[in-house]
Amino acid sequence: MTQYFVDAMVVQSRHSATVAPGIPLQIELMSQQEASFYGGAAPYFRYHGMVQNVTGLDIRPKDLLTDPATIDPDTSAAPMYRVVTSQYYPDVHWELVLDKARGTT
Repeated sequence: MTQYFVDAMVVQSRHSATVAPGIPLQIELMSQQEASFYGGAAPYFRYHGMVQNVTGLDIRPKDLLTDPATIDPDTSAAPMYRVVTSQYYPDVHWELVLDKARGTT
């Protein structure tokens, strides 16, 4: 089995309701060139995300992924990431484009 690094254990929510708790998420800052391809948010708030080896998920655009174990020093709240795009692959992994959500949702 391939090892991978988990940056956060996130809670997935949709329309203020919890969909799935305890999802292991890898997060990596996207380059400014890649981020500009998607438009929208400032490039320094756009991330690649990956979830591996978790079955039964349904991750959709606009879902919110929250890391309750960490406090964002800028907002004094748990960091939140809004799903921009999500793609599922048959080897049981999701690739995500995420925006860091600031303030309240």
